[in-house]
Amino acid sequence: MLSLLQKVLPRSARRSAGHAGVVLGEDSFALVLVRRDGGKPSIDHCRVHSAHGALGAKLRAVLDKLGAGRAATCGVVDADDYQVVQVEAPEVLPSEMRAAVRWRLRDAISFKVDDAAVDVFEIPESARRSQTRMLFAVAARATAVERLTSTLQPAAKGFYAIDIPELCLRNISAQLPQDAKGVAVLALNENYAQLVTTRQGVLYLTRRIDIARRFQPHAAERGETELDAGALALELQRSLDYYESHYDQTPIGDLVIAPGGERAQRVAAALRDETSLRVSVLDVREFCNIYKSGELVTDWPSLMALGAALRTESAE
Repeated sequence: MLSLLQKVLPRSARRSAGHAGVVLGEDSFALVLVRRDGGKPSIDHCRVHSAHGALGAKLRAVLDKLGAGRAATCGVVDADDYQVVQVEAPEVLPSEMRAAVRWRLRDAISFKVDDAAVDVFEIPESARRSQTRMLFAVAARATAVERLTSTLQPAAKGFYAIDIPELCLRNISAQLPQDAKGVAVLALNENYAQLVTTRQGVLYLTRRIDIARRFQPHAAERGETELDAGALALELQRSLDYYESHYDQTPIGDLVIAPGGERAQRVAAALRDETSLRVSVLDVREFCNIYKSGELVTDWPSLMALGAALRTESAE
């Protein structure tokens, strides 16, 4: 499993059923705690905490207060600090894969690959067996990885991994009932939407869609159309057609908009009119036990933190 930073979990974290996901902001952090006792995971905590610059100290205090200082903890790199690129899989030993892929990324990313943390994860094999095997390569700015590491490592004794939003969404999508037959999840950030498709827990497709020009938060106040749903629907259909043909899969019929909230409801309503998909809004109660209404997950940082907390792979 990909991780821009991954190490063996401390024994205390391995014995714990608790998993934490953390997303750092400038003066705040999102923290989600998930407990696994068999059956549905339980969200014990989901909140964005203000920290006023002292992120590490505040995170440690919150974790200690919640009794989660030793929870297996995964951080998430910010969307502006990494790139995902499809590359041809080098014919090298597994131990040489990162170095070989790093070389191929030199002209494929917008920052110096020498200053990046690099890793890869598998793409399912194409239905066209004659095609070259491909991989997803991830390059993250070393400064971003260092910021996460230097903040999380002293604060969380069980810190063991750094992940990317695409795989955090995969972790959530894999929990959905619709995943058994294939599901698409469209997660709304401020300026873009992240699309992933999964089937039986396997990530098949990931694509970032620019929606800055298609979704204007205050358009309704100006008497303008809030969302160009037709253009967004066309982009979605192109992606789903590729999934179907490239991997020889049955068509995806379900689209889930995330995170929850009024914006997602509006986008879902618009897309129902423009597509034949069964469009719904993410409700974490479908796959998690929750105990507070604030744990319904209605903002991007909490959504990413939830996906990180749902990561199950250890580094052993």
